[in-house]
Amino acid sequence: MSIDGISGTGSTQSTEPSGQLKASKDEFLKLFMAQLQHQDPFAPTSGADMVAQLAQLSTVEQAKQTNTALADLAASQASAASAGLSSLIGRECDANVGTFTVDGKQAGLPPAIDLASTTPTKGASLVIKDSGGKEIRKIAIPDGTKAGSIVWDGLDASGKPIAAGTYQMSIDQGTSTNNSTLTAQWHSRVDAVELTNDGPRLRMGSILLAPGDIRTIGSSTTIKGVQ
Repeated sequence: MSIDGISGTGSTQSTEPSGQLKASKDEFLKLFMAQLQHQDPFAPTSGADMVAQLAQLSTVEQAKQTNTALADLAASQASAASAGLSSLIGRECDANVGTFTVDGKQAGLPPAIDLASTTPTKGASLVIKDSGGKEIRKIAIPDGTKAGSIVWDGLDASGKPIAAGTYQMSIDQGTSTNNSTLTAQWHSRVDAVELTNDGPRLRMGSILLAPGDIRTIGSSTTIKGVQ
């Protein structure tokens, strides 16, 4: 009797890798013992085959230990990264507009949005869409703006506060010239670091942003007015 393989040891997509490896180890031992008990006495398993099967058992155990070590390392790195983000609390930061989250736990307005354009804007706007891609608000940028800021009131097009969820803000360049570049960034103080199911998020006003969206870190409290 021979054992061709160990079921489940090749998967790397399981959400519970340690548990699956343990189950495979137990299964292996059961099959191995069954092989010894029921093998043909006139054609017993060769010593080389038994050694190979025991080597498979060792591989399963090592893989289990490796997965456990990697999980511990990932948890340690995540904790260190979250602790490092705490240094941003109270600092004035700029962050790229894009994906943001509203959880409804913090009252007040979203951060101001700083604007910069290489040429005076014409017909430009900021567009906010929900996670399904539906436009919920378009905020016009005053024509002729080259630098300034806009404050969004956190309301949708019907004047109602937007519901908790994930949203996307993008720039509509309008009818500006082809070589014109308009950029927009959130500008506010970081109030807290939130540890969410999607990873750490920085709270700026009433919204949450991914740490990777941060572009500048400073201490200035000056917010420019629209020119």
